[in-house]
Amino acid sequence: MSGPLVSVVVCTHNRRAWLAETVASVRRQRGVDWELLIVDDASTDDTWSFLEGLAAPEVRVLRQPARGERSAARNRGLAEARGELVMFLDDDDHLRPGALRALRAAMLRHPEAVAAVGARWDWSFATGRGRRDAHVWIPRLRPIFFELLFGWSAVSGQNLYRTTVVRQLGGYDASCIPCEDRDLWLRVARLGPVALVPATVMSYRIHPGQWRPDDIQAIRDRVYRRALRQLPRAQRRRGLLVRRSAQLVSAAERALDAGRHGEGARLAARAVAVAAALFTSPLMGPWVARRLATRVWHRLRRGR
Repeated sequence: MSGPLVSVVVCTHNRRAWLAETVASVRRQRGVDWELLIVDDASTDDTWSFLEGLAAPEVRVLRQPARGERSAARNRGLAEARGELVMFLDDDDHLRPGALRALRAAMLRHPEAVAAVGARWDWSFATGRGRRDAHVWIPRLRPIFFELLFGWSAVSGQNLYRTTVVRQLGGYDASCIPCEDRDLWLRVARLGPVALVPATVMSYRIHPGQWRPDDIQAIRDRVYRRALRQLPRAQRRRGLLVRRSAQLVSAAERALDAGRHGEGARLAARAVAVAAALFTSPLMGPWVARRLATRVWHRLRRGR
């Protein structure tokens, strides 16, 4: 094995059963030099005793002295990371075989890239079904800031960042929880292009134990507004148009949910007209089309 070391940072709190599967998925990675840093955010179950039994040169375990939150735990892992590349993997997700190799290879091919992002498999425990999230099918290198500003996102286990870039930005911002991943992406993407990898690199498990506050959309909007304020004046108008387009797509979804298909189609057309260039992106077109098609499908099923 050759090439830069990859640091995988996992923060955890009282998820012993999930964590064991996550750790196993990292330890199955081949063809790449990696280290695993697990930060226990003061768990009160048997997580720490499990971690103490993981002694290995490539695995390091750290324990927070008191319960904080995941941004602080991730930032501690970032500070301890020895790799040139870093991934922040959630403790209830797991990597697919070959994930780190595929993402690292993209970073080696594109030294100008600030990060690489692969596809993910979404698995819902409620429905017992899964699907590949909308993502590219052909490798690409492109700026993705405005896609992120529109609302496209990738969960932490899809992403491999240059460690120096994340440190330069100060790591995660705890004031943005639970949208700290989105906030970090917006800051990273300002600094350079991103390598888009078609390979499905991780499984994202949707389950009842996940927490979202009632005001999550307000938190997201706050993150977007901050990103807009940080844009140069010449780019701010485009950013405002992108956010307007995103709002029109959301309105189209609400109309389709209510069975107002004509109104939904008109709103979607306006969204494209407001930020037409954005919809030529290999990320945006398929993602928005799937969102709208899903709304129509669910409405038709409810109407049977």
